Amino acid sequence: MIQAFLRPLLAITCVIGSYAQAATLQGTAIYRERIAAPADAIFEASLQKIQTDGTAGPVVGHAALNPAGQTPFKFEIVYDAAIQPGQQYRVSTVLSAQGRVLFSGATPVTLPQADSKPIMILMRKGAPEHVGAPAASTVAPAASQDPAKATAKPDSPLRNTYWKLVTLHGKAVTAHEQQREAHIVFSASDDRLSGSSGCNRMMGGFEEKGDQLKLKQVAGTMMACPQGMAVETAFLNALLTVARYKISAEHLDMLDASGNIVAGFDAVALQ
Repeated sequence: MIQAFLRPLLAITCVIGSYAQAATLQGTAIYRERIAAPADAIFEASLQKIQTDGTAGPVVGHAALNPAGQTPFKFEIVYDAAIQPGQQYRVSTVLSAQGRVLFSGATPVTLPQADSKPIMILMRKGAPEHVGAPAASTVAPAASQDPAKATAKPDSPLRNTYWKLVTLHGKAVTAHEQQREAHIVFSASDDRLSGSSGCNRMMGGFEEKGDQLKLKQVAGTMMACPQGMAVETAFLNALLTVARYKISAEHLDMLDASGNIVAGFDAVALQ
């Protein structure tokens, strides 16, 4: 299994330019209040496309610090460099603890950047305002809705969702301090995937038909990290065995040909 992954991994140093290009956006988020972040606080930054009508579009990149540490929060978002020049995006940041948003912030950004200077975001108390939220008049009254349907969450789409790895072969997975969390994003515009295997960035292709799913040509960088390499190897090996998938609300399971769940993911709630 490992050799099967390493062959395309080595080849990427030669052919990455013809297949996919990864770019990075660096930034720093701060808040001015003299309040220490809780020890279990999580910092998240997301890069989101802005539609021509000004509403929020798909999330194209995400970064997380878990635990967050203390302000300033320095982050790096990895995204697909194959973007339309001059496209408007928004970087939003959230500091949360135990499911409660403590601070949030956002700033517009045009990609590709004219320079490589990190962006700066000033965060303020409370949850952010949602871009492109529907007007109150367009929302059906709660009394007319079926209570069961109103409380049930819809299934997240496979594509254009940031899927955070939470289990491998039934065992919980957590990100190591100051390392990217393992995740995967399936493109909505083509059959390409991107993400992180925990230590290294990864990219590749996939085939989807019904509930069938096959990942192919998965490759990535070759950086060595002090922690998490065993989990990274297990994650990459698991991806090679995926035959189908199932989504229930905000959870994705990838299964092998025998129907065994090899990896579980949660859809990250991005602002």
